[in-house]
Amino acid sequence: MSNTLEIQPVDEYVDDAKKEEFVDRDENGLDDAGIYLRSVDASSIIARATEEDYIKLRRKLDRRILPLLFCTYALQCIDKSCLGYASVFTLSKDLHLVGKQYSWLSALFYFGYLICEYPTTLLSQKFPLGRFIGVAIFLWGGILIAAAGATNFSGMAVLRFLLGGIESLITPTFILINGMFYTRKEQVLRTGVWACANGFGAMVGGIIAFGMGHVNTGIPGWKWIFVINGLITAVFGVLVFFFLPPSPMSARFLTDEEKVLAIHRIRANGTGILSRVRKAYQIKEALNPFQDPQGLLLFLIIFCNEVLNGGFGAFGTLTIKSFGFTSLQSTLIYIPQGFINMVCIIFGGWLAQRIPNARIYVAIGMLVPTFIGLLLQIVLPRSNVAGLLTGVYLFPPFATSLFICLSLPGVNSSGYTKRITLSSYAFLGYALGNISGPFMVKTGETPAYRSVFIADIICIILQGIFLAILRVYYVRENRKRDRLAAEGQLQNDPLDEFSDKTDKELPGFRYVL
Repeated sequence: MSNTLEIQPVDEYVDDAKKEEFVDRDENGLDDAGIYLRSVDASSIIARATEEDYIKLRRKLDRRILPLLFCTYALQCIDKSCLGYASVFTLSKDLHLVGKQYSWLSALFYFGYLICEYPTTLLSQKFPLGRFIGVAIFLWGGILIAAAGATNFSGMAVLRFLLGGIESLITPTFILINGMFYTRKEQVLRTGVWACANGFGAMVGGIIAFGMGHVNTGIPGWKWIFVINGLITAVFGVLVFFFLPPSPMSARFLTDEEKVLAIHRIRANGTGILSRVRKAYQIKEALNPFQDPQGLLLFLIIFCNEVLNGGFGAFGTLTIKSFGFTSLQSTLIYIPQGFINMVCIIFGGWLAQRIPNARIYVAIGMLVPTFIGLLLQIVLPRSNVAGLLTGVYLFPPFATSLFICLSLPGVNSSGYTKRITLSSYAFLGYALGNISGPFMVKTGETPAYRSVFIADIICIILQGIFLAILRVYYVRENRKRDRLAAEGQLQNDPLDEFSDKTDKELPGFRYVL
């Protein structure tokens, strides 16, 4: 690792025409990290630093940030799944649900997600990120508690919409946090660490639901599921408010020297750290497939992935119940899925970091077990319960593909506003897929949920095709830039560092495969 750094006065590299280009940018075109480095004696701090200092710093970042992200993500998974856990008890009867109203309750969470995700993520650009997330967690804990008081479809529908709207900012902001604190190589495994909490949350949520099913207080067990999870979430939101750092520059648990090194260690990312200036041209670049097709491709990939989650994922416990098990047995049998999900996401993240240029290959490979599991649900007779359960336990690996893809905007785009927009574009697919999934179910069909399994298999095949196209795009773009570099094109001049330019404006930028 290089221990030398020169922070050049930006005006030495900017002619008058160039300055006109930056009229809507931060002072001298720098993002917050660049401005911070100019305010301290960064050169001498970096010159004194050793490799051991950077290792200690990375471990310190891991100890503070990853537990908070992990627990938040676990709570998010548990809380949005409370409806699914409650469905095997008396929720439908108590709320007088008829027809597809349960499917609508499942989908309304993602309507809230769909409408609120981009505005809330843009709003996070204007506030300290840690405190913004902490307030959101506290609020959705309160919504869960309120859900226990719902007495009809309409009341629960409003609360589900609000829950989705508030939870929608979590994953996009976590991706931004990854980019602030970790190198491009480190990000995929760190994403795996907090994303595997999805499986952990499924296990814990299932255990809580199983326990609440044995509570005999005169209050329906499904209400206790919402109350207990809501209380835990609200308390944890307070902890996040005070302990999750907004950025390396304002992380109170770091010394001034460590803040400089935290910025320096990720400067090779070429993606910047934080800019509070919203830039319209970066939004257009992210959304226009003729300028940058990765946004559209990520949208399609994640849409296909989440049709699976909104379909079989939303009806998992009910699918097991259709094999002949009781409500409590179905909840208990579903718990190991969470452990399998954890293992697959951690393994996939480790493998994607371990093998160079293999992230998309790993994402495609993780779809294969899910494909087999769904196929078993179609071809096996209902009497083969062992085989059907094997198929259920082969389902979780597809989630690994999701989180590998969600890490791509953080490593394969530059410019803070563009990263926010690309992440939100991807999550548009996330929301629409989860909205679509529950409506693949045909009431009364035999065997149960067959239409869901067929739709999910089609989506797996399409997802694999779109992933392959995305990789081809990255490879061709890297080769074109390599060719131009070999022909003598200037890669990145000193102005580019922390300038909040997009990857399209940086000839030296290379895409991670």
